[in-house]
Amino acid sequence: MIFHDDFGKFDFAVVKTLLSSFANFSMGSRGKLNNGFISEIIFIDAGSQTRPVIKVMDSGQIINLGINREI
Repeated sequence: MIFHDDFGKFDFAVVKTLLSSFANFSMGSRGKLNNGFISEIIFIDAGSQTRPVIKVMDSGQIINLGINREI
């Protein structure tokens, strides 16, 4: 939200560093998607840190959230 909704209100370098720090802690994290499936973060692209690549636990399907914007 800070990166997208409040763009320009914060120092960009600080926001980028903050996002990078979160990315290091998020690898391997699990979460529930808006479609009800449980997933695990398997890759975080430096250019799209808030939209990682995930693996759906039930099916093993790999989804790039940077491309698939509905999830």
